[in-house]
Amino acid sequence: MNNNQNPSPSKNGLVLFGIIIAVAFIACAFIGRSTLIKVKGYGNTISVTGAANKPIESNLAIWEAEISTSSPTVETGYIKIKADIVKVMDFMKKQGFDENEYEISGVNVRQNYNRDGNETGLTLTQRIKIEMDDVARVTNLYREASSLLEKGVQINSYSPQYLFTGLDTLKLEMIKAATENAQLRAEQLVGTTGNKVGAPISARLGVFQIRPLHSQEVSSYGISDVSSIDKEIVCTVNISFLIE
Repeated sequence: MNNNQNPSPSKNGLVLFGIIIAVAFIACAFIGRSTLIKVKGYGNTISVTGAANKPIESNLAIWEAEISTSSPTVETGYIKIKADIVKVMDFMKKQGFDENEYEISGVNVRQNYNRDGNETGLTLTQRIKIEMDDVARVTNLYREASSLLEKGVQINSYSPQYLFTGLDTLKLEMIKAATENAQLRAEQLVGTTGNKVGAPISARLGVFQIRPLHSQEVSSYGISDVSSIDKEIVCTVNISFLIE
């Protein structure tokens, strides 16, 4: 009997299966090695953005208004605007404001011209300005100023500007809070890999957003809202940490 028989089909299948397993094993080892190199080369730091926001209430209001009158001559125009200023001062007194709490500018005179370049008379204007930490009083004054129109005073009442004077101190607090938030986010991300967050190696502060409360508006140049009493200050900071 000849002992050099050809391998059975079953033996051929086992050999082929072994070769496939070996090749797959080598491939997996190569892929695993490549992954480890990538993690080691690029995963030794983590960059995260921390954010902090805080509601604030304006503690300073600025209101300005302008009264004007048109006249063919300076003399008649001045008489009219002087009478209007008396009415304005009487209005301010009834609203509970003393004369030393607001400013009245000098009279400004502007020559008017028609399309042909001919003189058509003069416009005289005076401005009133008040700056006060009583935001509610200034807001009410703005709302009531239009009543002067009923007294024949041509007044243009501008919307108040609402400011928060503690921003310098608050910004330091917000940077600290945003930094702590970045640290927490980094620890949560790195913790899933079994590693630890090390020392920060770089940080970049974003622009502050001071926007109306509940607004989602964001600008790369920053926002400094002066139209709302209730605001929100938002701070972001991007920090890169070492991974231990």
